[in-house]
Amino acid sequence: MSSPVPDSGSPSLPPPSQSPRKSPPPAYARAANSPPRSPIPPSPPVAPNRAAPAPAPAVTLGSTVAKSVAGVDGRAAERRFIAAPQSVRQRPWPVRAAIGLRVVALLLCMIAFSVMASDKTEGWAGDSYDRYEEFRYLVGVNVIAFVYSLYQVYERIHRMTTMSSLISRPLRYYFDLTMDQILAYLLMSSSSAAASRNDAWASTFGSDAFTRKAKGSITVSFIAFFVFALSALISAHNLFR
Repeated sequence: MSSPVPDSGSPSLPPPSQSPRKSPPPAYARAANSPPRSPIPPSPPVAPNRAAPAPAPAVTLGSTVAKSVAGVDGRAAERRFIAAPQSVRQRPWPVRAAIGLRVVALLLCMIAFSVMASDKTEGWAGDSYDRYEEFRYLVGVNVIAFVYSLYQVYERIHRMTTMSSLISRPLRYYFDLTMDQILAYLLMSSSSAAASRNDAWASTFGSDAFTRKAKGSITVSFIAFFVFALSALISAHNLFR
């Protein structure tokens, strides 16, 4: 018995137990139906607030040296304008005495050569200091001592304000001691020569305004000699201490 042959012209129907398979929607439909995405990514979870120790700063040799140099420069700038006046009082007594002796020597030498240089009288019995070699010798030595004392005063002020010396320390001590001894000897020599000449004039012709003025200049020059002698002792103390 032959089975019936289905008609090839009629469409085939799925069996009733099977449902028709749905085809997937196109890509543009999926994009339209999907929710929009945010361009900003979600923030990470916030950790609890715990005080974490700060990392220790790295200490290097260069930074330490730079800080120390900066500190030294700042302290030096303050020391120039603030601590300089106080440093004079804090110095030992030989240094303070040397500063005072330099100022006194400066004034004495200026008075000595100024008085002698002005010792001139007019008239038929007039006289002048420049006629006598001893008086010119005293004026020249006191001028040299005045210039040297002026340099010493300037050097002290420069050292206290800038904390630096014009001459290095060992050489400065030798220079001070040598010049103090030489000028002390010259002041004694010139004052003695001028005093001898002035006494001879006064004993021969009598005392007058010319001899009295010369005597005053010689006296001041003798005092300047003692000041330079004390300065030489202090210079020797600074050299051999």
